Amino acid sequence: MDAPRRITDPVRLQATLDDEQRLQAVQASGLLDTPPEESFDRLTRLAAKLTGSPVTFVSLVDRGRDFYKSSFGFAEPLATLRQIEERTFCHYALMSEGPLVLDDVTRESVFRDVPTVQSLGVRAYAGVPLVTSEGHVLGSFCAIDFKPKQWSEQDVDVLTELAHSAMREIELRRAVAQAEATNQRLIEQIQKVDELNRRLAELATTDSLTSLHNRRAFEHALKLELAITERRLTPLSLLIVDVDHFKQVNDQYGHPAGDKVLQTLARQLSAVARSIDVVARIGGEEFAALLPNTDAAGALAVAERMRVMVAEADWTGMPITVSIGMATLQRDESGAGLKERADQALYAAKEGGRNRVVQA
Repeated sequence: MDAPRRITDPVRLQATLDDEQRLQAVQASGLLDTPPEESFDRLTRLAAKLTGSPVTFVSLVDRGRDFYKSSFGFAEPLATLRQIEERTFCHYALMSEGPLVLDDVTRESVFRDVPTVQSLGVRAYAGVPLVTSEGHVLGSFCAIDFKPKQWSEQDVDVLTELAHSAMREIELRRAVAQAEATNQRLIEQIQKVDELNRRLAELATTDSLTSLHNRRAFEHALKLELAITERRLTPLSLLIVDVDHFKQVNDQYGHPAGDKVLQTLARQLSAVARSIDVVARIGGEEFAALLPNTDAAGALAVAERMRVMVAEADWTGMPITVSIGMATLQRDESGAGLKERADQALYAAKEGGRNRVVQA
C-alpha cells in the first residue's frame, strides 16, 4: 500500500521530531537512560511470543536518538547500547494516528531508504504510538521481522493492547513522580510555615531591643514555675531589677545611648543567671529574673552579683547602677503576691538610696 503523505512528509516529520512539548514529555517520562525493568520486559517478551516476531521493543524518540526502554531479540551491540542515532521506522509511527503496519518496507522508496533496512535488515514493521493523556507521542511499541510479514489483525490488536499497557505503566510512574514532587513541595511549605510560626512565636515572646523574654513570656514562665513548685515543694525566688536614674541617662546622653545601656544590662544579667533561670525585660528599664529551685539566701547572692557587675562595669562615663527587689515564694502565696512583695522590696531599695538589694 502507498504510505500516506502526512506520515512520510519530511518537513512535517522533522517538525514532529523537534517539537519541544513532545520532547519535554519524553524527558518527563523519567525513562530515558534508565536500565531495563521487568515491568516493560515482560510486555516485549509477550509481544514476541504472541506475534511470532523475532524482535519487539519499546522505543522512546528523544532528540537525535531512539532510546529502547525494553527490547527482545536485538543482537549486539544494539542489545547493550539500547539506542539508535539515525532515522528509524519509529519516527514515522510518531506521525501515525494509529498503528503503523508495513508488511514489506521495501515496497516504497521512502521506507526502503530507512537506514535500519540496511544496518539491521528490517523488512517488516508494526508500531503502535505511545501517546500521553495530553496527546504527546513519546515513541512506539514495535515489532519487526527480517523477512516480509503479513501482520494479522490479531497481531495488531496484541501490539495495541501491549502498547496501552506500556503507556499505563509510564503514566503511573509519571503520576507517582508528580505526587512525590507535590508531597515534597508540600513538606517544604509546611517547613516554611513551621519556621514562620516559630519566628512569630519568638517575636511574640521576645523583647526586640534586648532579645530577652518579654513580659508575656515572663508571666507564662511564672505560671509554669508556680505549678512545678507546688508539685515538687521546691523554693522559687524572684528579682525585680530597675536601672537607677534611667530618665537622666536618656535626657543627658540620648535615647540611642539609653538603648545600649539596656542591651548591655540584659547581657550582664543573663551572664549571672543560670540556664534554668528566666531573665526578662518587663518594662522600659525594668527587668525580672525568675530563679527556680532557689531559696532566699541563694537569690540574695545572685542579686548581689548582678548589682556588683553593673556597678563595676565600664559605662564610658555614665554612672549606671541598679536597684533590686527580691522575694522568695511563701507557703500558699500566689504569683501576684510574689510579684507584689518583690516590687515593694524594689521600692524600698530605691527609697534607701539605690544601687542596693532589698529582700522582702
